[in-house]
Amino acid sequence: MSLQKRIISLFIILVFSIYGSVAVAQQLVHEPAGVMDENDTEEAGILLPPSLTAIPAIMDIPFLARYYTSWDTLCVRRYTEIPPKPGDSVDLVLFNDYSTGFVFPIEGSLLSPFGHRGRRVHSGVDIKLEAGDPVGSAFDGVVRMARYYAGYGNCVVVRHYNGIETLYGHLSKIKVRVNEQVKAGDIVGLGGHTGRASCNHLHFETRFQGRAFNPKQIINFETFSLLSDTFTVTKATYGLSRDYLPGKSNHNMLASDDGKVKSKAKSSKSKKYHTIKSGDTLGAISRKYGTTVKQICSINGIKPSKKLQLGTKLRVR
Repeated sequence: MSLQKRIISLFIILVFSIYGSVAVAQQLVHEPAGVMDENDTEEAGILLPPSLTAIPAIMDIPFLARYYTSWDTLCVRRYTEIPPKPGDSVDLVLFNDYSTGFVFPIEGSLLSPFGHRGRRVHSGVDIKLEAGDPVGSAFDGVVRMARYYAGYGNCVVVRHYNGIETLYGHLSKIKVRVNEQVKAGDIVGLGGHTGRASCNHLHFETRFQGRAFNPKQIINFETFSLLSDTFTVTKATYGLSRDYLPGKSNHNMLASDDGKVKSKAKSSKSKKYHTIKSGDTLGAISRKYGTTVKQICSINGIKPSKKLQLGTKLRVR
């Protein structure tokens, strides 16, 4: 091959390499980081044998017994429960005697929202992380499932004492076992891209009685905190349009990636303060108000090591 032809060949290879890199980068920005589909999840469960595991004694709570009668350790969404009738509503108290804290699983940027992707239904949100990053449980609860599962890859499902279940998918490593108790913030796994994923990210779901709903209905993705201490589940909770939020038009839903969603109970922008008492720590205060130590320090201009003075007021939201 002549020198001229060799130079032309190298130029063509270089152009295609650059174009390919740009295309991949654009895909990560504009396209889903994974192609998880709610229908695939159901099909995977049908093929599994019945799970005969009894509900752990620690989950024998009257409130939960009204809504859960099964404990499937093999499948994400296979239940024997009878869901509420259309028109019924269920009030979930996110903080109660058994569930005392909230921690956002991993503070990363949102890669892909909940809802329809063409014919597919993305039953969670995709959050950016690096391989090996620790992923924490959102609330206190018990691990119901911890295994490799279809397109989810390494996957953990936690049933919480407030009635919600959360799912953590595409983990590089699972750090908990079935029936293990976890507190909000306890590490359930390490970030990765196992299963059907095109890059490192966390696929995060919120479910009630096996049905997925947009996590933005309870979580502010800008402040990584809860929108309210309570959550009412109705028929309107389970919309599947892209980035669905009850009462919002599709146009508004697409524009709501900044997480600025107002709760019925209170606005995510409303200011709230805590008066320091004996024994208070930043960690305990953040759990009480469903926020993070990082967020409290940021809005108060303090360091995590700051000594708290009795009687002083600390802004928590």
